[in-house]
Amino acid sequence: MTSVAADEHTSGRRLLAAGLMALCVLLLIAIGAIRDTTPTAVSPAGAPTREFSAQRAFAQVERFAVEPHPVGTAEHTRVRDYLVGELRRLGLRPEVHEAVGVSPIDEQGDPITAGRVFNIVTVIPGTAPTGRVFVTAHYDSVPEGPGANDDGAGTASAIETARALVADGTRLRNDVVFLITDAEEAGLLGSEAFVAEHPLAKGRSVVLNNEARGAKGPVLMFRTTESNSGLISMFGSSAPMPVADSVYAELMKLLNNDTDFTAFKPGGMAVLDSAYANAGTLYHSVLDDPAHVDLAALQQMGDNTLALVRAFGGTDLARLTTGNDLVYFNLPPGLLVRYPTWAASLLGAAALLAALALIFLARRRGVVTFRRTLLGTALALIPIGLGVGAGLFFWDLLKVIRPEFSGTATTTPYRPELFWLAVLMLAGTILVAWYALLRRRVGAAELALGMLTWAALIGLGLGIVLPGASHLAAWPALGAALGGLAALRCPPRWRVLILAAAFVPGALILLPSAWNLLPTGLQYAGYAPMPLVILFGGLLLPLIEMVWPRRRSPLIPLTALVVSISLVAAGLLVEPIDKEHPRRTSLAYGLDADTGEAVWLTSKAPDRWARRYGGADATGQPVAELWGGGSKLLSPAKAAALPAPSLRVLADTTRQGVRTLRVRIRSERGANTVGLRVDGDTATVRSLTVEGRSITADPAGFVFHASGPAGVEVSLAVKVTGDTGDTGGKVRLRVTDVNPDPREMSALPGFIAPPDWLFLGDTKISVTKAFAV
Repeated sequence: MTSVAADEHTSGRRLLAAGLMALCVLLLIAIGAIRDTTPTAVSPAGAPTREFSAQRAFAQVERFAVEPHPVGTAEHTRVRDYLVGELRRLGLRPEVHEAVGVSPIDEQGDPITAGRVFNIVTVIPGTAPTGRVFVTAHYDSVPEGPGANDDGAGTASAIETARALVADGTRLRNDVVFLITDAEEAGLLGSEAFVAEHPLAKGRSVVLNNEARGAKGPVLMFRTTESNSGLISMFGSSAPMPVADSVYAELMKLLNNDTDFTAFKPGGMAVLDSAYANAGTLYHSVLDDPAHVDLAALQQMGDNTLALVRAFGGTDLARLTTGNDLVYFNLPPGLLVRYPTWAASLLGAAALLAALALIFLARRRGVVTFRRTLLGTALALIPIGLGVGAGLFFWDLLKVIRPEFSGTATTTPYRPELFWLAVLMLAGTILVAWYALLRRRVGAAELALGMLTWAALIGLGLGIVLPGASHLAAWPALGAALGGLAALRCPPRWRVLILAAAFVPGALILLPSAWNLLPTGLQYAGYAPMPLVILFGGLLLPLIEMVWPRRRSPLIPLTALVVSISLVAAGLLVEPIDKEHPRRTSLAYGLDADTGEAVWLTSKAPDRWARRYGGADATGQPVAELWGGGSKLLSPAKAAALPAPSLRVLADTTRQGVRTLRVRIRSERGANTVGLRVDGDTATVRSLTVEGRSITADPAGFVFHASGPAGVEVSLAVKVTGDTGDTGGKVRLRVTDVNPDPREMSALPGFIAPPDWLFLGDTKISVTKAFAV
């Protein structure tokens, strides 16, 4: 008896060691997959001239991304002139495409956004073109920051790519067009204007659009236009570091995130949209300067762009712009897996059939019962649902503890890694607490099969509804199910090895996806990162059971919870809030020139400095409408001595009860933006044209950027309410001018500068005047 007990003890220790080793290997595989997509290399300034050098590109960023340069400002003109000069220095012939753009973004009741734009366009002609290859980025910035990453990096990579092509001296088959768009930040105005009227936008084309939503990290190709099989195949085979995942394309359909892609797509252009997004706190911030540009990310962006230009430039583009859509994702070492979306549902169905086969085989072997397996499947929804809920409230909890977090543009702290680890550990805590409570009551095998069943069902459901995201669950579920079938049929000594191999797809896909999705913002932790970790942990339950202690098992979830709380506490302690790491605050000022009344406007949830300026709900208030972005709070302010915008009638005719007005509106104080709104109580707008561009959607009003000293000419046809024939009636027009420069706030009466740990963002100073004409 003693010998038998000793053998059992030795066998148990071996099983424990094998299980721990398997779990550690799987964790290392996941870490390796994350590191495989992280750029590290940087080419020096002395690299061969036909190659891309991040150091050379960065020198461009240092020269032009030094001050904020939103559209219509003097600094914006300087940056444009500099970029044009650099292209000319390369021997190219750039043109400045001046036009009027109208935002393609659905403004949801806000005035239509338009503006005068100055795109920079130059062409390297091809030898026998089958179409055009575009390299695109935008050169304007937001008013609060220099835009060194967004989108100075993309602009500099375009210039350096052009230099490398010229230095190479070998002309490609297709035309290569370098398009540096204007007014992207104002509403994608430059790209819209280019697609609407420039002759180079017509015909077959492939667009490589480079962006940034942070300051470092992998450059992710996160979405394409439809029929992308040729595009993705070329990307995967030609880019030196092809980081991409079709799950982001599905997320972009759900999240409000626009780039010039939104304007290019309706024009029939085939687009690959790429960006890096780590260090998201610097996005649209005063710290988006050259000192915070990551050269490794810039190198990856440039290497991929140059290689893809050469690849697309040398092929028949007609073959690449048609075909099926693909599911695609990364696997080490540097591979881009891709297959048709129609196969996603088949893969999900195969995973589900394999999971059901495993359940039936386990039932035949007496390992589980159908009743308990069904119960385990139902109970498996609990940790998945708790993970979603906890993730959705995680950022809100941090804001309660540290209200200063409210001002971050991407819900990402300056030092987010500890919070990311806390999110993953919290997901693990939920899973092991659930498992500790139910493993004896329901059965360890039944709970494991329940989690596997849900993984397979999710894979199948995504394959039908969102095929680009189906690989997140389908491959891990299929691997786990096949591994389980093999483990039940093999000798016991091989089971740990077989199960570990079966969980490799989960380690390669689920954990890296959870980690790589966290930079999108902690407010989205419940959408994917936490459920993915719980799903992976659920698949690992057979290995977890091997290392589960026979006594004091409640210590496992308790320890995981303590670690989670400790990570949050450590993250809060190391997260800086000072003048080197400032937070965003929002403040706007509106003056009604007719009544002399003025107001301050702040966000709906102001920080403690901005709270002094906010009080009543501003929803629906006319003075707030040009501030945009949803509901705000307002409070009375002292009236500033600001001249009102002007309106001059250039022509006025009435025919068949429709009055046609041609007017010019301008800012008398040199504000960058003007807007006009027609009072719906006095007239119904039939048509509206601004600087020659017809506005067809919601034509009751507009906002126009870069109006210039001469102002904006507007033609509108209105049906006057209570019309009295050819004499017509009065139409009430409300004209507003807006200055978005935060530096102008200091001149306003009653303004108290924020502390040095805050910077002003989303700032607007507006003056409104009504005209009855």
